[in-house]
Amino acid sequence: MKKIIALLCLLSLCLPLCACTSELQAETVDVKKTETAKETKQEKKQEKGEIVYPAAFAVGYARIDITGSLPIPIFEDTGTKIADPLYLTCTAVWDGEQVALLMSADLRGIQEKAVEGTKDMIYKQFKIPKDNIIINCTHTHSAPVAGTGGEASRVRWNANYYKQLPIVVEEALRDLDVVEGVFTGKSHTESLTFVRRYLMPDGTYKTHGDKTALGHETEADTQLQTLRFDRKSKKDVLMINYQTHHCSGIGKGKVSADFVAPYRTAAEKELDCHFVYHQGAGGNINFISPIPDERKYPNYISAAEGFMIATRDALSKEEPIQTGKIQMITRQLTVTVKKDPPERVEAAKKVMEADEALRSTLATQYGFETWRAANSTLTRADKGDTEQMPLTTISFGEIAFAAAPIEMFDTNGKQVRDGSPFKTTYICSLTNGSFGYVPSALAFPHGSYEVNACSYVPGTGEQIAEELINMLNECKSAS
Repeated sequence: MKKIIALLCLLSLCLPLCACTSELQAETVDVKKTETAKETKQEKKQEKGEIVYPAAFAVGYARIDITGSLPIPIFEDTGTKIADPLYLTCTAVWDGEQVALLMSADLRGIQEKAVEGTKDMIYKQFKIPKDNIIINCTHTHSAPVAGTGGEASRVRWNANYYKQLPIVVEEALRDLDVVEGVFTGKSHTESLTFVRRYLMPDGTYKTHGDKTALGHETEADTQLQTLRFDRKSKKDVLMINYQTHHCSGIGKGKVSADFVAPYRTAAEKELDCHFVYHQGAGGNINFISPIPDERKYPNYISAAEGFMIATRDALSKEEPIQTGKIQMITRQLTVTVKKDPPERVEAAKKVMEADEALRSTLATQYGFETWRAANSTLTRADKGDTEQMPLTTISFGEIAFAAAPIEMFDTNGKQVRDGSPFKTTYICSLTNGSFGYVPSALAFPHGSYEVNACSYVPGTGEQIAEELINMLNECKSAS
């Protein structure tokens, strides 16, 4: 009897264990069935040519030539030769539920109407929310401004841009691949970054200066940031964020992506990656300095090596960073328009009504640094007392993008980056619009080109920076 009782006790202990084992086996089978069903569903979608969205965090990449046919309207010139192609790059970020598109275009700028046209087209075709899209311009002066209207060459170029747009977005979405790791790195480029506003011997400040310059208005923000997406089965996507202005030296009448072209070629060849450049806060920055022995790289082609030195250094110091759900905010900020005295407006009219050959002479005569400063005065005169400026922040995990449609000074860009609650924050100026220069408050009393060309009152740069920090904090709180 004792043996029977012991045997029954043993069975009572084993039966629940067997039941648990059976349940676990059943659950494992169910999981495998679910995964197999998902894979089969994705395979069927692929067979039908549909876009397949992975179950995990993923990144897709595409780049398309938007150079178009010659002639092409570029900065104060007409492009009749192509030094190197202009590209539109699209990085698609998928968090498992929604997509964000981080776009970079080799353009001098993009008008608001073109931004709206771009977002409308993407939403209608791919159902990606408009707030989830940023279009950052590299600000090469050897490329057009995307917009509407104008001469025949501009209309033709814009039509080609819109033709290429859905192609690059679809290719980026089809290229989505699961990300196995994301890494961020930082370096500095002292030999490439100079504040281009110079203190002159007479106590004034002059944009670009000359060899008599005593020094720079401020110390430059020399930071270069890398963000590398290590993808499961496809090439890494390497993003670069850096603040500079166009480097020039390309040659009259030539179309070019400027320093981005040789930099991109060198990076992709050496690192076997897809390269994306996001223009930072470079409204007061250049890599060219007139001060003797300060300038290291004589032209935009040779500067590529300097950028590669900084990139290698940043990659050698990179650290892993967490991704997460996409958070996005788009906000219209009310900014105050700067109004010039009536006599200055009348002087500006005289400059702009003169023949082009006389404009520069008259501009100097009437106290404008350039004829473009006179034109800016007239532009401001036609504006209202305030204006709405679109700002955008997009984040996922510990990564954020803060975008403004202005040529931001590096002082304010650094203000945003330092005030951001995210581990890595990319500052994207000239994004989703082109509202021109917005100098820092420190620069306004010194005058010169950027201040004269600015359409907004002193302190607007700080106002924009503070609002972007508020938006980044909201994204962080929602994540």
